[in-house]
Order: sequence, then C-alpha cells, then structure tokens
Amino acid sequence: MGDNTGSVIPFSRARVTTDDRKHRPGECSHHHIKLDTHGGIVTCRDCGASLTPFWALRMLADQYALAVAQIDRFEDRVSRADARILELSRELDQRVETERARKTAPDAP
Repeated sequence: MGDNTGSVIPFSRARVTTDDRKHRPGECSHHHIKLDTHGGIVTCRDCGASLTPFWALRMLADQYALAVAQIDRFEDRVSRADARILELSRELDQRVETERARKTAPDAP
C-alpha cells in the first residue's frame, strides 16, 4: 500500500464558513411557498426550488414578526390620531361656546 498522507488536508488549514444571508441579490426570495401535506415537501411557487421545512418555518416566523410590528405601529398611529381628534374637538367646542357667549352677551355701554 502506498502512502496517502500527502492528500490529507490538516484541520488547521480547512476553513468552514456559514452564510446567514436571507436573500442573495438576483436570487428568488422564496416568499411564495407550496406545502405538500402528504410528503412534507416545501417548494417555492416562483422558482420551484425545494426548501427545508425549517427554513420555511423561519421565513414565515420572520414575516409574521414583521406583520405584527407593522400592526403595532398602525395601532399606535390610530391611538395618537384619536387623541388628536379629541383634542381638536374640545378646542372646537370651546371656540363655539366662546362665540355663542360673545353673541348673546349684552353690549357694554
């Protein structure tokens, strides 16, 4: 048997990296998924790529979190708008009352 030690790469030279990007420019973002409930297969409706169920679950969870955050922002805006409407309504009522009182007050000599 020959010596194969020259073809073995030492671990100190091997580099392993992970790519956590959710989307690479020019690639499909896989936001329209199709679930095969019988086979447990997840595919992208746009490009047909097979997706892991965990990836699909994470993507859906991220989309859900974004939607909930947007709902929270909208609720905050509606709450502030309601408060401003009440404030303006009170100011208007006060002006109407002041104008009414001015019109009905007897003229000063």
